[in-house]
Amino acid sequence: MISKLQLRPHFNASQQLVRLGKDIVVGGVPGDNPVLLVGSLFYHGDKLLIDEDKGIVDKEAARKQLMSAKDLAENYGVRFAVDLILPSLESVDNIMMFAVSIEDLVLFIDSPDPDARIKAYGLAKELGIAERTVANGLYTNTEPRELEAIKDSGIKTAVLLAFDPANPHQSMMPDDRLRVLEEKLIPLARKAGIENILVDAVVLDPASIGISAATIRLVKDKYGFPSGCAPANALGPVSKTKFKIEEVAGIHGGTAVFLRLMGADFIMYGPVKRIKYVAPAVAFADGLLGYLARYEGVRVNRNHPLRKILKNVQKMFTSSS
Repeated sequence: MISKLQLRPHFNASQQLVRLGKDIVVGGVPGDNPVLLVGSLFYHGDKLLIDEDKGIVDKEAARKQLMSAKDLAENYGVRFAVDLILPSLESVDNIMMFAVSIEDLVLFIDSPDPDARIKAYGLAKELGIAERTVANGLYTNTEPRELEAIKDSGIKTAVLLAFDPANPHQSMMPDDRLRVLEEKLIPLARKAGIENILVDAVVLDPASIGISAATIRLVKDKYGFPSGCAPANALGPVSKTKFKIEEVAGIHGGTAVFLRLMGADFIMYGPVKRIKYVAPAVAFADGLLGYLARYEGVRVNRNHPLRKILKNVQKMFTSSS
């Protein structure tokens, strides 16, 4: 019988689920839970970042972008979080106080400056938002003082970047990245008191998105950790200034669908507002995966893309037949 078949990608390891904030569950077999789309805010070059050194931002425009992205994700049945980039130590207070004012927004704390990350972890504890905060992330060279700051903050979820920049040639392929995860990153996470691991199968260039996808499958198959990557690291320049609008939508949306079908639980897609190119495509794919999940006996959430975009398309088809 069809109900006895495995119709979707499955893995040898039991799949771990990570709850972020009130409503987001990350992980599982693709189709069980909606994909998490993570958009970046206040990155270098972001027009919303008025003064990088002082952390002065256009709060009204940033709030509008975030609420628009949250609403769009909800309409399609996928989940949304923000990769909150802190450009400097001086920017932490202003940007964190702004972000925490947006109710239920899940924050991935990110910064090129470890001191800024450390300060932000402490603020997350003070503001009582540790349960909706993710340390983004742990690197092979993360210092003990940052691990201690994470542990003290009460943050229990971290992104582990499965790549060793000190030894790039030995951390290129999926097996290499799994070794970096096992030998270096998981021990660091345990020292930081991390209970919930998210694995970032680091993207280096456009072609490496395929390697990252294979790494995601390998990690989920061996450990069951929710895994994903940041194709935006390679596709950032793909915009309307250099490509046709249909190409922009196709490249970003197509990449998201490919990663999801390969098992990605979260996708860091780039600037927050770019969600319009990604959400419809990956949500429809998620809806189809959810449909297959039902044949395997899985009951999907009522806010799943299956009951949103796929249901609407199915209804249109039925009414026009």
